Amino acid sequence: MRKFTLALTLGVLTAAPALAQDITFTSADAELMVACTDATLESLHADDAQGASAAPLRDCIGAASGPCMETDEGMTTIGMTECLARETDWWDSQLNVDYAALREVLDEDSAEALQTAQRAWIDWRDAKCEFEYTFWADGTIRSIYYGSCVLDLTAERAIDLKTYVGWGEL
Repeated sequence: MRKFTLALTLGVLTAAPALAQDITFTSADAELMVACTDATLESLHADDAQGASAAPLRDCIGAASGPCMETDEGMTTIGMTECLARETDWWDSQLNVDYAALREVLDEDSAEALQTAQRAWIDWRDAKCEFEYTFWADGTIRSIYYGSCVLDLTAERAIDLKTYVGWGEL
């Protein structure tokens, strides 16, 4: 029985990257993220930031996953991984909206170049985060490092795409 439990536990932990992709953000997550991004944008507009980069939006990375990890459910390895995955899902949804909007306004050559770049970025993100996962192979922390990597890189890419289409009226 103990071998079965150990095997099941190891199976769940090693499947963490695959499981994380099935987790979606909650309405509470979305409210936290929108509040952060809206406040950041209002601050940028108040400072007459026309043409400014969206760099301050990077401060919003963790706006939902941080509070999630402070809950009882978020204080376990699995809970932390789920918190990271939920926020990643929110950033990924923003990335997809802006990617589609950007493709609509680009000429054919630029749209094709964007698609090539996006595919290369996905491959790079996945390879980089897989390295994080395998590097920390001797501990359960690996799923947290993996989740943090995917969150950070997805958020950064979403923000980068946002600078091309403008978030609000940047």
